[in-house]
Parts: sequence; C-alpha cells; structure tokens
Amino acid sequence: MASKKQQHCERTKCPVACALDIVGDKWTLLIIRDLMFFNRHEYKELLAAEEGISTNILSDRLNRLLGYELIDVIPHPEYGTRKLYYLTQSGKDLVHTLTHLVRWSSKHLDDLIYIPEEKLTLLRNNPEKMIELTLNELNKWEKEYGIEV
Repeated sequence: MASKKQQHCERTKCPVACALDIVGDKWTLLIIRDLMFFNRHEYKELLAAEEGISTNILSDRLNRLLGYELIDVIPHPEYGTRKLYYLTQSGKDLVHTLTHLVRWSSKHLDDLIYIPEEKLTLLRNNPEKMIELTLNELNKWEKEYGIEV
C-alpha cells in the first residue's frame, strides 16, 4: 500500500503539484507557522490563532500532518490528557520556504502586514541567520521536552 506521501504523487510527478497536495491549503501552512515561529504546541494554542480556525479543521489538519510525518506528538508532561505537537525534521525543512514567503510578503505587501521590526530587519538583511535562529529555538524546545534532535 502506498504511503500518504506517495498517494499525492500518483496523479502527477510535478514537484510543485505534489508538494501543494500536502501543504497547499491555508490552514496547513498556518499550523506549521504557529509551530515554527510562534512556539504554539498545544491544541488550544493553535485553536486561538487570530485567523480563527475551526475545531474540526484543526483536528483534520493535525491528523493529516501527522500522517505526512511533518509533525509528531508527545503527551503533555503536566496534563496527561493533553498533547504537545512539534515539527519533525521534514516539517522543519519548510523553514526556508516559509521564510522566503514572509520575505516576499514583506516586499510586496509591506503596508498590509505586520512583522516586528527586529525580525523584519533580520529577515531583510540576513534571512539565513533568521532561519538558523528559528531552528535553534525549535531544537531548544525539543531538548526541553526530551525529544531527540
């Protein structure tokens, strides 16, 4: 039986089409953004994002991301019934794509969006440093929760 990733590439071998089949909807990328840049790891934190995702969509996208192995989950160390979601290496590899998407937005939608000034400066002057800092923060969180980096 084909993996979920393989199923998406049966229709076409185009790398853009295959990737968009997996991460191409708005909610999926916003969940990845929240995990990557905003240190949101609990369901309730992801649900509280300003875009207003509904509970059924959030649950569906989290299950899809788990199936695609872009995220994984651990039990919450303090609250046994809760879970903590985090990006796998495959999910963290999207940091370059998301960083460049933010750079594009800052260039073409500058008057419509908000990026904190210190991050905007770093993003414009040294995007690789921003990527490095982001990955370091993700690795630090994983180490704190006993996840092998």
